[in-house]
Amino acid sequence: MPHLCKSVVAAVLISASGSAQRVEPRWMQVDPLIGTGNDDQGDTIPGPTRPAGSIHPSPETLIGSNAGYDRDAPLSGFAQLHTQGSGGRTTYGTFLISPQTGEPLLDEPAHLSAKADERARADGYAVTLTRWNIRAEVTPAENAALYRFAYPAGAPATMVFDITRKIRGELASDGADVTIDPVKGRIVARVRTKDYWNPARTDIWFVAQLDRAPTRWGLRTGDTVRAGATDGATPADTKLAAWWQFDTTGGKPVMMKVAVSFTSAQRAAELLDQDIPGFDFEGVQAGTRAAWNRELARVTIDGVGQADKRRFYTALYHSAIQPRDRTHDQPVADRATPHWDDYYTLWDTYHTGFPLMSLLRPSVYAGNVASIVSTFRKYGAAHTAFIAGRNYHVGQGGDEVDNVLGEGLIRGVPGVDWKAAAAVALHNAFEERRPRYLIDGWFAVGDRSPEPDNQRAKSGSSTPAFALNDFYAGRLAAAAGRPAEAALLATRSASWRKVWNPAASSDGYAGFIIPRYPDGRFQPLDPKIGWDGKKYDNVGFYEGTAWVYSYTMLHDLPGMVAAMGGRARFTDRLRHALDANLIDITNEPSFATPWLFSEVGRPDLASYWADRIFRRFTADAYPGDEDNGAMSSHYVFNRIGLFPRLTTDLFYLHAPHQPRSVITLEDGRTFAIVARNWKPGRIYIAAARLNGRALTTPFVRQADIVAGGTLELTLAAKPTGWLRAD
Repeated sequence: MPHLCKSVVAAVLISASGSAQRVEPRWMQVDPLIGTGNDDQGDTIPGPTRPAGSIHPSPETLIGSNAGYDRDAPLSGFAQLHTQGSGGRTTYGTFLISPQTGEPLLDEPAHLSAKADERARADGYAVTLTRWNIRAEVTPAENAALYRFAYPAGAPATMVFDITRKIRGELASDGADVTIDPVKGRIVARVRTKDYWNPARTDIWFVAQLDRAPTRWGLRTGDTVRAGATDGATPADTKLAAWWQFDTTGGKPVMMKVAVSFTSAQRAAELLDQDIPGFDFEGVQAGTRAAWNRELARVTIDGVGQADKRRFYTALYHSAIQPRDRTHDQPVADRATPHWDDYYTLWDTYHTGFPLMSLLRPSVYAGNVASIVSTFRKYGAAHTAFIAGRNYHVGQGGDEVDNVLGEGLIRGVPGVDWKAAAAVALHNAFEERRPRYLIDGWFAVGDRSPEPDNQRAKSGSSTPAFALNDFYAGRLAAAAGRPAEAALLATRSASWRKVWNPAASSDGYAGFIIPRYPDGRFQPLDPKIGWDGKKYDNVGFYEGTAWVYSYTMLHDLPGMVAAMGGRARFTDRLRHALDANLIDITNEPSFATPWLFSEVGRPDLASYWADRIFRRFTADAYPGDEDNGAMSSHYVFNRIGLFPRLTTDLFYLHAPHQPRSVITLEDGRTFAIVARNWKPGRIYIAAARLNGRALTTPFVRQADIVAGGTLELTLAAKPTGWLRAD
């Protein structure tokens, strides 16, 4: 990437022998191409952003993942908004910029270009569009991005703006308008989105500022091309595009900065000038490097090679992209309250993303809670998916907002008005739960999902989810001084038993979560059969089976173990489930399942399966949809030897994958995890000491981590007797 490394000053470490070793800054150890591809690889975004940045420019192809990119396909240009690992219906890919030469080509398939010398890093993206011989670069600020285009001599320099498209070039507009100001070299556009992941219609504004005045310009409205036009609008389902040309004599690259706003064109223009006052590409890029160096310093690993560090710091990078901080993109009166956006969805991220945030960035967690409370006060509800400033009541599980709020309370996130947070969860508990659940204690086969366009809520998955929601809501009620509601919700949290069928059997084991009909009958169901969104639509599980969901009662582990026949039978059954591949260990409902061995005195088996899962994360891909930081946070936890024990302030312990890692807390204190006797293949813990004190359980408290100190783990190549209960 031209100019990419000009200002990089490598750190130098001096060894005991006095020799010098060059160490790359952490932003250079990030590879945004890891995880790009379809959702079986990660569905990540190759373009750059800042931590929780509102804007995320990235290259576009007409085929590929929901991130809008296929590394083997030709490029059509660069869009300004993307989502990481959203799955399902596509969102964003909004406001496509296509640099070209010659007469403007306005149809996306007509201006595809092969690429060369593609370079993706945390601070920028660069590529040569070989069809046009244009070198294109982009680097982001928080709410705006700066492009640099080196055009070839001898042909008109052209730029096309597609206002109404989304990912994969689909027309996705419920109305749009655009204005070109040739004197100022500025373009302003708006689209009302349609057919995005969130079905709500949302206005998004775009402002682009050129570093020179254009020499020619024009618009396309529908099928009509109007050279010289400066204003245009189109109704729903009608294409709108603009173009301009400009002088590039003298060889000076063309600079253009862009900003996107969900509030107004005026706010987009203000953000453009605030974030990027001039056209200093190296200055913006240096700010992005500094932001990522600060973010990636929150957890460091040592004692392994560059390939391991590349994989780790890329996962840490991915974990900090979403949700997005759009606080500054709000009306003046609302900017004092944090505004966090693009939850795809809390069903995914409450498992690992938010627990990691509670440890590394508790102030950000507190900001998210404040944003959720603000959303509730503004709209009367705060739902599991909040996207582009709009609620979407998705029925994937239950009301996972409660889980995020309750987990933050239990883990001691500071700076939160927990009484206000409790009001959100109590509204969900008594107003948003499905009516049959409130009356009978279960969500039935055939009951309707809350979302209008899908039927994700299922009896066997939503009933345990609502019970978990009730546990968290009860804890929040207690903290808010509402003991009657707390007691009622504690009782209701046992509702998972309403869909536990002790007579159901599979593979020699009895007792499973089984969906129930409205009349109380259990669904006659093979516990290995589940719904995958394409077939078995009448099966009462979302993305799982009876085997999967029978291990999801994380708030009542003693009850779950007892229902399966006690500790020994539970251990035997879980070993069989994992050995027989009956558990989808890289999908969110089963994230915690392998660590349940530690609940029954077998942390050696938890370490064994943690290692097996770790191997599923390849050098260049995730073992499934990255899910907005859920999968990358899973990798970070697995790598350093911790995993969140949801509904508590604990983390499970397993063998780390390097000899040393250090967590740096927001207040500057550090917590080191040292693996004595570490080497590849030593995946079992033989002994554990916290600040010199021997541990007698395979857990460490969050409070112990945030207080700072050292966790020493002695590792072994074979299972040891450490804390075994048998």
